[in-house]
Amino acid sequence: GGDSAQNYFARTESIAGVQDMRFQELMPDPLLWLGVEQITNFISMSDMKYDAITSSGITIVNRVDIPEELIPEDAKVEIDAKMYAGYYSGDKQVKTWAELTSTVGREL
Repeated sequence: GGDSAQNYFARTESIAGVQDMRFQELMPDPLLWLGVEQITNFISMSDMKYDAITSSGITIVNRVDIPEELIPEDAKVEIDAKMYAGYYSGDKQVKTWAELTSTVGREL
């Protein structure tokens, strides 16, 4: 029942045709247009966002991982899959490929 962390990116790709079709390099443009030069607390797992922002010249002071208590059970499949794939995880323990089988979504 439901999706699994092991199959997260395969499912995304089978539906969308790609794992992630967002073009992160353009994402900092609105921040630059608004005059943002520094972000004090950046809360995102995405290295693509982080890299796009910092390569545009915006300074990130603190990179903050999402607190465990704020991640709903329904989001565990996505979060565990992304951490395994190398997304920023802060101090969280990244599961092994075998351990990902224990992360499954709710029954459909």
